[in-house]
Amino acid sequence: MQAKYLGLELASPIIVSSSPYTSTVRNIEQCAANGAGAVVLKSIFEEQILHHAAALDAVSDSAYGDADVYLQRYLGEDYKAGFLRLVGEARECTGLPVIASINCVADSSDWIEYASMMARAGASALELNIFIQPTEVHTGARELEQRYAAIVERVVKAVGIPVSIKLPMRLTNVFSLSNQLLGRGARGVVFFNRFFEPDVNIEQMAFVESSPYSEAAELRNVLRTAAICSAVLPQLDLAVSTGVHDGEAAVKALLCGAHAVQVCTALHKNGFGAIAEMNEFIDRWAERQGFGSLEEFRGRLNFKSDTSSVFQRVQYMKYFPSEAW
Repeated sequence: MQAKYLGLELASPIIVSSSPYTSTVRNIEQCAANGAGAVVLKSIFEEQILHHAAALDAVSDSAYGDADVYLQRYLGEDYKAGFLRLVGEARECTGLPVIASINCVADSSDWIEYASMMARAGASALELNIFIQPTEVHTGARELEQRYAAIVERVVKAVGIPVSIKLPMRLTNVFSLSNQLLGRGARGVVFFNRFFEPDVNIEQMAFVESSPYSEAAELRNVLRTAAICSAVLPQLDLAVSTGVHDGEAAVKALLCGAHAVQVCTALHKNGFGAIAEMNEFIDRWAERQGFGSLEEFRGRLNFKSDTSSVFQRVQYMKYFPSEAW
């Protein structure tokens, strides 16, 4: 079923999100063969460049005091060159819309440099992953949101392709920030970025890595937000990214107003064939409901269309067993 996202014509609303499944041309060819509408390339990480350079410098016996700067510059250029090749080769080999993804650790000029390079390399659109981790008490939410908006404005002015922002879940008012981003030139938003969340090993008394994969139940954290955003900010193209594990989940997101969904864990669990299965489910469901196109049902359950008390309620009132009271 055809979809439109960020001004791009997609053969399907299923987009493979930034992941190892979009890090090589071979994998992207598998995405295309199974009916993906687009791919978001594996993110380019400024943080990875910096850490790699620091690790090499730590074991270097160079007598030159600027060796770390040289390593950072060399590694950065080599790392970025690989991504630029991937953009061009993926488009040439598959014909899929290729969305470049950038993840920087600070609001620096690197956002502009990386974004411009990806656009020149032929990316169809750009997805920015922004999260500024607050660690001190004197920085207010408004100040942090203004930093997000400033980054987006600078990138939008530097590139001639659509820009979307993959937002974190931890925002006081995601709609207010989304509106600011729209005003700075953003074409779309993605709900939500799935961040690295460390666990704690109580025997070692240390932070440890946890599973990077989503659970199907996490979709419920996104549906109402998507339904509200699609109603109050219809100018933004919306993608739902968290907890979309099957065709039913994709239909739920589309009913709430998403223009597309992004998948990763579904591929990890079920292989690239999960894309084809999701497309088949959407088509069969739409046919059964009498819909001939995605636009006939997209947003049918958004904030303007559904006024039920279930949609409005945010606190539990009656769902615990009576003996618990």
